[in-house]
Amino acid sequence: MIIALPIEVKMKWISAHRLVLFSSTLIFIVATSSSYAHTANNFSFRSGLFHPVFGPDHLIAMLSVGIVSALIGGTALWRVPSMFVLSMIVGGWLGLLNLDMLAMDAGFIEYYVSDLIVEIVIGLSVVLFGLSIFWVDGIDERLAWITVSSFGLFHGYAHGMEMPPGTLPFNYVGGFVAGTVGIHVSGLSIGWLAGKSERLMGWLRACAAVSVAAGVYFVVSAFG
Repeated sequence: MIIALPIEVKMKWISAHRLVLFSSTLIFIVATSSSYAHTANNFSFRSGLFHPVFGPDHLIAMLSVGIVSALIGGTALWRVPSMFVLSMIVGGWLGLLNLDMLAMDAGFIEYYVSDLIVEIVIGLSVVLFGLSIFWVDGIDERLAWITVSSFGLFHGYAHGMEMPPGTLPFNYVGGFVAGTVGIHVSGLSIGWLAGKSERLMGWLRACAAVSVAAGVYFVVSAFG
């Protein structure tokens, strides 16, 4: 006996399996990267891995990126987190090169990247990503790409700028990329589950409100 499923049910089933496939792929990348770390330079890789995982500002922002991507759905499931990671890698290498010492003279105004600016922008990313959970229905995917790419650059810059002495750059970058991917996968899973339950969505909004408050705290503490 063949049971015909409604089109909406079939589409949800396909979307769920795409998310599982994407998450499994990312987990595989993290796992293989971890294996590589043991054969190359464990200290360097772990230093990079732990930086986003144990940094509350990075952790909250990256979780939120995954959550919002899952709530937007469609190609945002992989495109938005991917854009964050790619821009973070660029920012990481800029931080490793210590480009905060460089300045660009533009007439009467001198623009430069400083520790203060980086910390403020990262705090603002926590605020904005948290608010995005409330506004997710009105978020355009292309706008999400631009936003996460911009903030990802600063998150990566902070990673690179704070690389411990004696650490191998390539392994360190691989570590914080793996950590970020793992956090994104967790966020995607949370967002996908919350999207299927109004009760869980309510809890998620409450957590988002807390993350917004935390982001404000990060911004204020940057001046302290």
